[in-house]
Parts: sequence; structure tokens; C-alpha cells
Amino acid sequence: MSRLLAFLVLPLLTACSSWLPDYSGEDSGWRLVLHKPLVVAPENARVFLQDGRMLPSLAFNQYRPSCSLEVRNLSPQPQTIEPDTFVVNRIQPLREEVAAWRPVRLASLGLASAAVDASPADIFLGYHFWLSSDAQPDVLRMTCRGVFAEPWEAEYPTLEEIAHALGGYAELKGGASRLAPGQY
Repeated sequence: MSRLLAFLVLPLLTACSSWLPDYSGEDSGWRLVLHKPLVVAPENARVFLQDGRMLPSLAFNQYRPSCSLEVRNLSPQPQTIEPDTFVVNRIQPLREEVAAWRPVRLASLGLASAAVDASPADIFLGYHFWLSSDAQPDVLRMTCRGVFAEPWEAEYPTLEEIAHALGGYAELKGGASRLAPGQY
């Protein structure tokens, strides 16, 4: 029985390790030039940049544009992303929803609940920049988000907002005056 279970589960586990898309053969024409090292905290996969400052994980102000660089693997030790020039293999639009919950009702005739609210959830719009570097293959992507807003008010970050978020740590270089996800 245990051999049968291992036979069925093993292919599922190996499939999980390859769920990330591989865009390594593509080149969008854009480059991310990292000027200063960034430190990813232990047991984290991202480091955030906002207003030209490196921030602890999830300590960014959601009402200001921000970017995060992401590594493929978690580590119990801090990981350093060294200065490098990364090829941007793909630019992918991003829409992140944050679920809206109704507060728990107390002193009612019905049962207390935390049902999902039917109104639209606030969202982030942004871009995933899939990265590649022979020297640092563990660096996966940079994600830049606009401000957290209601769906009808949300906007993608501009190149100027991305540059402000990155500050002196990095710059996004490309031949176009605006981002065009998937148009290469």
C-alpha cells in the first residue's frame, strides 16, 4: 500500500517543483541593472524597495508604488542579490486582489459569521519582470505594483514611479518609452 501511495504522490511532488514558467530563451529588450546589493531576510523569498529604500518583508506602504525582487528558494540564512545586469525575459501584467471580509456580526438572531463580502475587493495593478542572469540563477523576478485601490481607481505604475521606488539600488533600462507586456 505504501509503495502504491509513493508511486502516486511522487509525480505530483516533482510537478510542484516546476510550476514556475521558464522564459529563459526570450529577451524583451529590457534590462534590470542592480547597482547595490539587496539582502533577502532568512526564510523569505522577497526584498521590497520603496521610495529608494530597502524595506523588511511586507513592510511597504501599500498606498505608494513599490517593487520587490524575488529569489527562487527559501534559505534559513540571509541571501544577497549582488549587483548585476539581469535580462528581462518577459513582462507580465499583474492584478492582485485582497479579499474583503464582512465583520463578524454580534448580538444578532443569526449565527456570527465572516462571510466574504460581495463588493469588489481592492487591488494592486503592476508588472512581473521575469529575470535571468548566468551569475545569479536563483534570482527569479522583480514585481512592481501601483497603489492599492478600488478596481475602478487602480493604475499600473509608470516608469517614473518604478524608477522612484528603485531609487539608487537599481534601474530598469529599455528601448521603449512605456511598458508593453508580452509585446516582444
